[in-house]
Amino acid sequence: MDATVALCPLHPERPAEGTCSRCGSFLCEGCRRWQVGRMLCLHCHTVALGEKPSKRATLALIFATVGFIGFVPGLVGLVLGYQELAAIRRGAAPGAGEGWAVLARNVGWFHVAMLVIIGFGVALRN
Repeated sequence: MDATVALCPLHPERPAEGTCSRCGSFLCEGCRRWQVGRMLCLHCHTVALGEKPSKRATLALIFATVGFIGFVPGLVGLVLGYQELAAIRRGAAPGAGEGWAVLARNVGWFHVAMLVIIGFGVALRN
């Protein structure tokens, strides 16, 4: 094997296909796992699955839900959902919050659509 090729620490006979986005260890094809578009080693993947969603993911979902009472919290939920998804993709937030952030983002867009429909209705009425 060429001395310039990185090798998998668990399988030294295999060349590395990439690195773990959390710990930076080299990974072969058999060791890599994918979560939220990030390549993870077996250990980091197990840790990431056990993580709880971040506070921002929780707040995004709460604001998006409260948005059914008033539109402003729904818009806050939309923004927080996008921020959380960006943080997850950069590896700065736990992947466990992805579902909550996606739901908050989608519910936030629902609030935006309802606001536009109501605005058109008011404009047509006048």
